[in-house]
Formats: sequence, C-alpha cells, structure tokens
Amino acid sequence: MKNSNNSLKLFLIIVTFLFCYAVQNSAAQTVVGLDNWFNHETNAKTGLPFHYLWTDKEWSGYSRWGQIFESRGAAIKTIEKPTITVLNGIDVYIIVDPDTTTESKSPNYLQEDDIKAIKKWVNKGGVLAILANDAPNCEFTHLNMLMKNFGMTLNHVTLHPVTGTNFEMGASRDFPDHPLFKGLSKIYIKEVSDINLSGKAKAVFTENGKVLMAENKYGRGYVFAIGDPWIYNEYIDHDRLPESFENRKAAENLTDLLLGYTRKPIIVQTIPKEKTMEAMVLANKYFMEKWPDAGKPIVTDRERPSNIWTRGVYYEGLMALYKIKPDSAYLNYAVSWGEFHKWGMRDGVKTRNGDNQCCGQTYIDLYLLDKSKSERIRDIRACIDNMLATDKIDDWNWIDALQMAMPVFARLGSIYNENMYYQRMHEMFLYTKRLHGTNGLYNFTDHLWWRDKDFDPPYAEPNGKNCYWSRGNGWVLAALARTMDFLPDDSPYRIEYTTVFREMADALVACQRDDGFWNVSLLDPSDFGGKELTGTSLFVYGIAWGINNGILDKGKYLPVVQKAWKALVDDCVHPNGFLGYVQGTGKEPKDSQPVGYDNVPNFEDFGLGCFLLAGSEMYKIR
Repeated sequence: MKNSNNSLKLFLIIVTFLFCYAVQNSAAQTVVGLDNWFNHETNAKTGLPFHYLWTDKEWSGYSRWGQIFESRGAAIKTIEKPTITVLNGIDVYIIVDPDTTTESKSPNYLQEDDIKAIKKWVNKGGVLAILANDAPNCEFTHLNMLMKNFGMTLNHVTLHPVTGTNFEMGASRDFPDHPLFKGLSKIYIKEVSDINLSGKAKAVFTENGKVLMAENKYGRGYVFAIGDPWIYNEYIDHDRLPESFENRKAAENLTDLLLGYTRKPIIVQTIPKEKTMEAMVLANKYFMEKWPDAGKPIVTDRERPSNIWTRGVYYEGLMALYKIKPDSAYLNYAVSWGEFHKWGMRDGVKTRNGDNQCCGQTYIDLYLLDKSKSERIRDIRACIDNMLATDKIDDWNWIDALQMAMPVFARLGSIYNENMYYQRMHEMFLYTKRLHGTNGLYNFTDHLWWRDKDFDPPYAEPNGKNCYWSRGNGWVLAALARTMDFLPDDSPYRIEYTTVFREMADALVACQRDDGFWNVSLLDPSDFGGKELTGTSLFVYGIAWGINNGILDKGKYLPVVQKAWKALVDDCVHPNGFLGYVQGTGKEPKDSQPVGYDNVPNFEDFGLGCFLLAGSEMYKIR
C-alpha cells in the first residue's frame, strides 16, 4: 500500500511538472496581435477581409511584416474587438488605419470601453503600435480619443505626397540616434500625417519641424505611433521601391523595438545547422540501408533500371550532401551507381528525353572530382552532341524536363568552354517558356508555370484558378539554380534566368501556407490540399540558393525558407529517417494521392533528393 501511495505521489509530481513546463513554455512565446476590428475592410471582388492584415499577401497586406515577427519567434494573431480578456492574451497590439465611412458602411469606431481596456492593458505592460494614415484616408476623431491618453494626437494633413513613381518625394534621411534607425540611411514614407505631442510623449523622428514618429513609455508599457501604414507589402521591399530605400531594415528594427519592450526573450524558431545535418544524414542512411545495391532495378508497377530520373534526382541530392560532408561512403555509393550503368543513360546516347539525361548531372559531377575518369562523361556528352547536330529545339514540352536536362547542358558548356551548349539550352528553354502549349508554359502575369499543354487555360482548378503544380514549379526553380551555377558571369542568358528566378520567388512567397509548406496545387488548397515535401523542398532549395548567391535579398527571403525548412524537418522526418508527405510520381495534384506522414510513395528516391538539396543550401546560409 505504501509503495502504491509513493507511486501516486511521484505520478502527480511528474504531471504537475509537465503541466507547469508547458504553461511556462507557452507563456514564453511573444504574441503579436493585429487589429481587424477598427480596420475591417473587405475586398469588393472576394468579399474577404483584406488591407493591412497578416493574411493579405498582396501589396495591400502585412504578410511580410508578419514573417519578420515569426522569424523572431513571435506568434502572430488577428484581433477582433479588443476586450481586456483578448488583450491579456497578447503582448503587442497593432492598430492600423481605422476605417472611414468610405471604407466601411458601418465602421467600428473606437469606443469608450475599447479605450479604457487598451489604456489599462498598456499601463500593465502591453506594447501598442499605432500606424495611422493621412487625413483623407483615416478616421481621426475616435483614434485621437485613444492617442491623447498617451500624449499624442494626429493632425489632419498629408505630408510627403508622392506623384506616380517619383519615390524620392517620399524619402526621409538624417535620422537621430534611435534603435529604430540603426543601420539606416534612407527610408520611404508616403502621404503621412504628423503628430502633436504632450505630457511624456517624445518624438522619434522629426522632419522640418514636424513629428512623423513618436513614442511614450506609459506605465509599464510602451506606445509607438506613425501617421502612415508605412511598411505594408507594397513598400517593405523593392517590388516597387528603388534599391536605395531601406524599408525592410526599418521594419526589422521596428519589430525588434516592439518585441524588446515586451520584456520577453526573443525565441528564434529555426533549425540549427547541426540539426539540419542530422536530418539529412538520417534520411540518407535510411535510404542507403534500404538500397545497399546501387544498381538494383526499381520495381513498382513494372521494373525500371536505377538510372532513371527518380534515382538521378536522389544522386543530385547525395552529391550536394557530399560537398558539405565529404563522407567516402557517399562518394562510393554514387560511383558504384555510375559504374553499374557503365555511365550510360536509359535508351542510350540517342535519347532526347530529359528524364533519361538527368543521371548525367551526377556523372559529370563525379567526373569533375576525378578528370582522369573520362568514361564518366563520355556518353552524356555524346548524347547532348547528338541533339546539337539537329535543329530540333522543342523536346522540353513539360516543365520537369528543364530540371532534368538544362543543368547537363550548362555543365558541358562550362567544362568544354563551348557556347554552343549554352546557346542550344537557351533556345530550348525559351521554346518551353514561350511556345509550348497555347502561348508557352510560363504565365507572364502570375510568374508561375503550367506543367504542360494539358493545363493551359481554359483548364482550371476547382476554385477557378490556374493549375500550377507545386513540384513542377519546383523543378523549374531548381533548374535555374543548377544552371546558373555553371553559367559564366558575363553570359548573355543570365539576365533572363535571373529575372524569371526572382519573379518566381516572389510568386511562391505569396502562396506559401501558414505552416511553412506549399500545397500541391499552389493556388487551390481545396484540390488535395495539405503538406507536401517535394515541391516545398525544391522551393527551399531554390530560394536558399538564391540567398547564398546574392540573387535574393536575405532579409526578405530568409524567414520564408527558415519557416519551410523547420516544417520539413519537424513534420516529415520519421525517427528512422523515412520521409513522410512525399507525393509520388505524376504531373498534377490528384496523382499519387493520398499524401501523408505514413504514406509510402511509389518512388522514395527523388523525394529524398529534393530534401537533401534543400538541406544542403540551408546548411550553407550564414
């Protein structure tokens, strides 16, 4: 009986400890609430809330600022009416541009109970940020009833009017010594109202005698104010702004300033380099142990040789892993694969099929490690030379082929210093982009690719939008990265590839899921929506590569890939290294379904290859 009582006491102690630990960890994360009560506009076309919201990924939204908060370990939340109960669940409260009657038929004005709750919350330690607007576009009367409690009122004026793209009209310089302006030389503020101060409120930034930004340490809390929405998506990066403006850095500084006043530690939720390496090594170990014979045929619905594209993609990933972890076992595994196939392709040197040529990327990479082994490059060069001996340039009629074959041409061009490989590769790329299908497979408006002619409009997803298959677009992004790796810096084709690469990156950021993944159908989460590893991994690979090679802005894109990579490692990697959420072979969302944590795809190899490519670039980010 005594032992039983002791066991019960021990059990209760453990349960209590775990509960307290969970509560403590939960409380440790800073929560940033964005108002959607006083700013409550709806999109006339969709009927959905928009304008200055975390969920709005268009230029009108704050999705990019939300990503900065998340990169600092904060949780973001949308707030309706700010009762004291609601406010007690957040640490930072952001009110942006309360509605006028032209923006909402029935605006939710700040009422006495709202003001009382907000004032009490700030006094107890809450951090309030008010980003208003200029006079015609913001409801000042009720907003000022709140702000005057903190020694601030907005004036009914419009400063910094900007005509068209004359962005210098909105430029601000000559900043004071304040944490908000650390490392800044020029920012953009368009059409802003200035602020009158009283009591303990202080100017943060004054221009021509007008206070554009102000602050007040009120009770145990803090209030920041600016008469402009300022750092929404349109003006946080360089989508429109010239490169000389530093609004992204200003947004990061403001984020750190607000979080600092919460007095909570900033918990950056990222995957450390060590864990990245562990995840790659574990996943690869699982596969190598399952396939100890590199030459063994692959048997699914039928038998296929192991030098097909699925295995070729795996070896791309393995070689990327080998470059950052030069384990001889990895090299020997790749060499034995090539030797088994006598460094040849499925269907021989006369094949024009990009899928068959994919293996050539690894053959060439292994040749570059030992140039005395000319047999490693013999057949793949002969294969591509056979294509160059004809005028045919329409072989890549599905976008997957770009990843399978373009990097082969680029590698040969680099090795032999022969422009003919680059030129033919470019001609074939442009044919795919502009001519296959109805008017090419690239949508110049959406900056995404249809998989092949079968998905050109009028084909549409169930929600009426274009069908952009995740992995297909991932193949293109990876193709551009792996091609530019071997393209001369002065190549006349680099501008084309860089432009498309950047356009795609922006389009992909806009459709990333809140959990970090991308759907198999990029614009329709209702069509087999859910977590998926291969497309997500390829996007992480491409975007991280862009960061590492100075093509994409690190400040803007790093939070995107950190979020996605964390999701991949945390949600997909089984304890034994098996990878979940891999969509098997196919060409559209419905293929190889269901996709889940425990579902085994028809081919496991290429999913691992995508994962290793992503991890290798994430590991290299400084």
